[in-house]
Amino acid sequence: MHIVTTSDSTISFLPRAFETSVSVKITDEETNSSTTQSLTATENVNYLVITPSYTFKEGRYYTIRVTGTAEIYRGRVFCTDQTDYEKYTINQDQYEQYNSDNNGYIYR
Repeated sequence: MHIVTTSDSTISFLPRAFETSVSVKITDEETNSSTTQSLTATENVNYLVITPSYTFKEGRYYTIRVTGTAEIYRGRVFCTDQTDYEKYTINQDQYEQYNSDNNGYIYR
């Protein structure tokens, strides 16, 4: 999942294929409305970087689909202006460590 802010929408991702002329479809999961943009991606080591001109809204989830000649990436985006990312944990205080005194293997 990518985290963007309302002022910085730069997204870096590992593509299936390196193409710089891409089409980006952004879908707001709350309203189910989509916007498609043609962008030029830049290569940064093994990543492609895009900066859509879409206006992301605080606290919303989006899905993105990047296509060139074929689909090269599909992902999810969350928009927040919060800098303390620990407040957005999915399963805070729910992890229980499994303690077992039997650390053996079963051979058949």
